[in-house]
This record gives sequence, C-alpha cells and structure tokens, in this order.
Amino acid sequence: MARIAILSAVNIKHMSLISLYTEILKKNGVKYDIIYMDKYNEDEAFECDKKYRYINVIKQGYPKFIKKIKYMLFYPYAAHILNKNKYDFVIVWNDLAIFMIGGYLSKHYAGKYCLNVRDNMMYDVPKYRKMYERIFKNSAFNTISSKGYLEVLPRDSTYLQINSLNLSVLEGMQIRDRLRSKDEPIRIGFIGYVRYYERNKKLLDVFKNDPRFELHYYGKNANVLKEYATDNDIRNTVFHDTFPVSDTGVFMEKIDIINNLYGNDTFNVRKAISIKFFHALYAKIPILVNSNTYVGKLAVSTGGGFYFDDISEQNKERLFSWYHSIDFQAYKSKADEFLNNAKNENMMFERVVEEYIIKKQIHSY
Repeated sequence: MARIAILSAVNIKHMSLISLYTEILKKNGVKYDIIYMDKYNEDEAFECDKKYRYINVIKQGYPKFIKKIKYMLFYPYAAHILNKNKYDFVIVWNDLAIFMIGGYLSKHYAGKYCLNVRDNMMYDVPKYRKMYERIFKNSAFNTISSKGYLEVLPRDSTYLQINSLNLSVLEGMQIRDRLRSKDEPIRIGFIGYVRYYERNKKLLDVFKNDPRFELHYYGKNANVLKEYATDNDIRNTVFHDTFPVSDTGVFMEKIDIINNLYGNDTFNVRKAISIKFFHALYAKIPILVNSNTYVGKLAVSTGGGFYFDDISEQNKERLFSWYHSIDFQAYKSKADEFLNNAKNENMMFERVVEEYIIKKQIHSY
C-alpha cells in the first residue's frame, strides 16, 4: 500500500482546510502520516497513521533572527523522517514548508510531491526565483487558494484552484430570500477571529446609534470592541465572544451584510480570497470589501459586494442607498453561479488527487 505523508511547518490548527486532502485519502482507504512543527508545545489531535511532531517553541516576542534560526531547525528533522520512511508521495501544506524543504523535495522526491500555495512566501523576490522555479517544476502538481497569487508564482508551472468553501458549518441555516425592508435596521456583522481593532472602532464611531444600522461582532476578542462600545455609549451593537465553529450558521442568520474589511495594505490581503466571501455567496448575504483586492473585485462582480474603504458618514449614506437598490434575484443567481464554479474546481482537484496520489501509487504495487 502507498505511503503518504503530509508535511507542514505550522501547527495543525493553522493547517486551514487540510481536510480537502485527508477526506479524499480516508474515502479511498489510504493511510497517511503527518510531519509538522509544533511552535506552541500543544499536542493536537489529528487523525493519521503516525504523527511526527517536532516541538520547537517560538514565542511572538522573539527577535526576527532568532525566529529564523528556530524555524530552520525543522529542516533536518523533516529531512530525516523523509529519508527514513521513503514515502511514495508528500503533500506539502503551507508556504513556509515550501520555502524550507522544497529544495530537498525537488532533489529527492521529484514528481512525488505536491505544493499548496496559500500565501506569498517571497515568491516575487528575485534571489529566490530560480529556486522556486525548480521546486515548482519538479512537483507532481500545485494548488492555489486564489488566482491572485499567479502574479508572483513561476509562470512555467500549472496550478489547480482549490476553494476554501467549508460550507458544512453553515448546513441547516436559513438561506436569505430577501433584503431587509427600509424600516428594519441593516445588521452588519463580523464573524470569526475579531481583530483590526482600530478600523472596527472607527466603524463603531461612524455608525454610532444610527437606527438604520446595527453592528454585530461574533467571535474571539469580540469583547474588546464591546468594551469600546460601552465606554463610548454606542448602543446599536451586538456582541458574542468565542463560539464553536459549528455555530457559524447560527450567527450568520443574525446579520444582513458581512464585514470583510481587512484593508489592502499587504500583498497577501490584496490577493487572498476570504472564506467569508464563500459564506456570503452561500447565504445570499451582501458583503463589505476593500478596493484593490482580489476578493473585492470578485464580490463586486456578483452585485453583492460594496467597497467600503472610506469609513465616513458619506460612505455610510451611500451604503444605505446601495443596499436597498440591490437586485436580489440577480445577486442570488450570480452567487449560485460562483459557488457552482468553485465546487467544480474542487471536484477537478479531487480527481487529480485520486488519479495521481491514490490510483497511480496503488497500481504500482
């Protein structure tokens, strides 16, 4: 039977949607190991055959050069396991692992590994260009979480799009079938790990006690903004701190517009596709986005996205008018079209995994 390894330089809890692979492997009865670096010293549960956990605590306050040294300590550990076990295929999850161990894989596992791009790990830095061209050229296939990253990736390689749908957390929720009426407050909600405090405090200030709107914050650190609202007598707000991911749909039902305002000041923010976008499409809820972002361009093209870079009274008025002018049926149709395309791309990815990793390896025995 084929021997498969998942290789990651981050903790399991940061391996966003590795289930895209593991579900396919489990469905086909293929066992797999995981080799990863644990920088928190937390022994996390993960369904696999063998778990190779390299404990390497890296604290946030460490100087940058210390962090670099500690990260590179993972290389000899991972290389040793890969040498010893001689896997038939290696799934490389996350860009730090590509940077650290891609050269080794290119030399010793050519054609027997795949790369998953979810960030920009200096792909556009000239001194690393040749290295990355070799690493991507020698892989079996490559996946990207956003076509926005194609701008910096090696051009001679091919890439499969995989979409962070994770729609199972919304199962059972009531899909929106209409917009709010003008006599109902429009509920703008941030759902997930609450951050970008200064931007959201400014939102709270601009929308303060306007009866046409409510601001909702659901997720870890929501209480930080709750305290700010209380101190500033901002009453048109709703807060709920940490909740189980499985309850995401419950909170989605409580809002009318998704707050997806992350700014556009870094390359990764400009090129990534937020899972909130797919949740908006599924639930048929409009979404606030920033201009000069790939996800913003996609959202606006559906008719359900609104650029809200300028957090001001004037833009608030434009938002109110825009919301009540949305052609809901047209948006619903476009959202379904986007979702179906995303699902088809994921099905294509699944076929490639089954054909290349599973059937090819099994047939060789």
